[in-house]
Amino acid sequence: MTHLLPPQTAQRLPGGGFSRKTWAMLVKEFIQLKRDRVSFAMIIMIPLVQLMLFGYAINTNPRDLPTAVLMQESTDLSRSILAALENTKYFRVTQLPHSEAEVDELLASGTVLFAVEIPARFERSVRRGDKPAMLVIADATDPVASGTALGTLNMVLQTALSHDRAVPDKPTMPFEIRTHARYNPAAVTALNIVPGLVGTILTLTMLIFTALSVTREIERGTMENLLSMPITPVEIMLGKIIPYVRCSSPPICRLATRSPPWHRINCRPCKCR
Repeated sequence: MTHLLPPQTAQRLPGGGFSRKTWAMLVKEFIQLKRDRVSFAMIIMIPLVQLMLFGYAINTNPRDLPTAVLMQESTDLSRSILAALENTKYFRVTQLPHSEAEVDELLASGTVLFAVEIPARFERSVRRGDKPAMLVIADATDPVASGTALGTLNMVLQTALSHDRAVPDKPTMPFEIRTHARYNPAAVTALNIVPGLVGTILTLTMLIFTALSVTREIERGTMENLLSMPITPVEIMLGKIIPYVRCSSPPICRLATRSPPWHRINCRPCKCR
């Protein structure tokens, strides 16, 4: 007959054993992490992926920006400007509209981000030294990207006529560049950042609440009941994520689109076809 020994109560280490207890817990976690190779790989790979994403993939330098060029006359100087825009890597001429109304429609629909308007009698005014004005229209929804692109566009236009004949050789430009920034003329960054943060906030918040919900199921001992039911783990996770997304999406979207006084974001319908 076996005799059951009375359970021995665990004796706590005295106050001087704080470092030993912490060290024991640290060693235990290292051993557990060594056995859990999936978690160890995630600890290494996720920071590397984020570093590559935020350091190299997100690039504010303008590249291949869709641009429309409205030439109200077909002359040597206007074709030189068009060729200068096509030869640079910053802009890509995708549209050649025939009227100002067509330019406005292309900008409103988002087909192009920039538009260059060469006025009539432009070459004649340049050769006579009258210094005509060329209009550059930019979609300034993103003030950082549009500001960099406008500076590059001005530099391209300044050097476009450097090799043309009969152009007055002056220290200043033979024409004037007038820039119009549409949809965000004051360069308010909140107009671009706040709507973009909606997806980030929803992703992070829903991830935290879903993890807390799963942890609560484990603490209450009901996770085994869920797993024993005829339902897959994917269906369990979707069933836990969707209610939080459904409850949080309307107020966040309303906050971002109904122009609160501290953001002043105004929404307008897009004239897309």
